[in-house]
Amino acid sequence: MALTAGLVSVLAGVLSHAAGNNVPGAVLTGGAAFAGTVGLLLAVAHYAKS
Repeated sequence: MALTAGLVSVLAGVLSHAAGNNVPGAVLTGGAAFAGTVGLLLAVAHYAKS
């Protein structure tokens, strides 16, 4: 889960920076993408056990 979320966050940060955001904004975008991906994957794992 952490590897997938890390890859998604790096990609989101790079795309955000390429779109013209400054570096701190791109880092915040990557962090938000990481948190969202971890939340989604944890929910999928929880409901897959049911």
